[in-house]
Amino acid sequence: MRKNYVTLVYLPQDEENANYLSEILEEKHVEVHAFEKTEERDPFLMKDIKDSCGLIILHISDDFDYDYYTREFNTAGNRCQIICVYATKSVYQNKYRLNEIQIVEGYQIEALANDICAIIVGGYNKVHVNRFNRKRIRQQSFVLFSQEHYVWSLCLLLKVFRIHDLEVKERIADAYASILDSDKAINYYSICLPLEGNNVAGATDEDSQGIICNNLGYLYTQTKNLEFAEKYLKMAINFKNPDALYNLGYLYESSWAFDSKLRRTKEGYDLYCKVLSESYTSEASKERARQKLKTAADRLLKRKNYAAALQYYKAIGEGAKAAECIRNIKRIRQLYEERKKRQSKAA
Repeated sequence: MRKNYVTLVYLPQDEENANYLSEILEEKHVEVHAFEKTEERDPFLMKDIKDSCGLIILHISDDFDYDYYTREFNTAGNRCQIICVYATKSVYQNKYRLNEIQIVEGYQIEALANDICAIIVGGYNKVHVNRFNRKRIRQQSFVLFSQEHYVWSLCLLLKVFRIHDLEVKERIADAYASILDSDKAINYYSICLPLEGNNVAGATDEDSQGIICNNLGYLYTQTKNLEFAEKYLKMAINFKNPDALYNLGYLYESSWAFDSKLRRTKEGYDLYCKVLSESYTSEASKERARQKLKTAADRLLKRKNYAAALQYYKAIGEGAKAAECIRNIKRIRQLYEERKKRQSKAA
């Protein structure tokens, strides 16, 4: 029986890259069974290949002799994706049908992991979906999703996809977001929203639309598409999404900070204050906003910007720090008045 893991075979000199690739794939909830290529036939490896959903052959440093794996390729070829990762093409590769990824200069392991996930999703589980098994496969995809097996869940979700099935569309978008494929996640979240004057294919209740808009805003923030991020986060705020207000503050504070002409840091911190005062915002957003404001207030206090620090200390309920700011503000005013009197007498 095929299981939800991939087998990774690597050359000894590629062990460091293999370990790093395994770590990234594991973070994407893809279980990896890694084996170092040896001169002798390893029966455990052969069985692992037969039962896996994907076989990744990593040979960046040197040529790779496929002879030991010929039989396993033939039996596994119809059951899992075989992905060959190389810097220079092996002389043995022409004999087999493989998905090939060439490592070139500047190609990061993180990008390799994403491409491997895309290949697995595109070819895994060649089951034919029909009216008799669609319901069962749909339910199986939801179970995998709940277990955070997002890549394997995607494989089945894409097979049962229908434009009017909102639940499947949302899970596809969530799964793509979880494996860090922002562009595809944005595409599927977008088709979850109702068209103008047509609610048939999209989310109809405000809570669902708020969640989708918030997720779109967050993804557009990650991809630096700032105008669209702001647009969808403001829509999510109108739907009273519990996390959208914080995400818009984060957008203003961080994403626009690199351009002095567009800087909106103050607006971001003002929104963090609003997060703490609004009843509908989530506890997680409140805690993140509190930490942001405390860091900013401590920095402003150190710089003797007491008025700005006072605003943030009041928002987070730091009474002692707020009192310190007030004392310093009064002291500054007192010194200012004394200086004005001296100048008036001197004149």
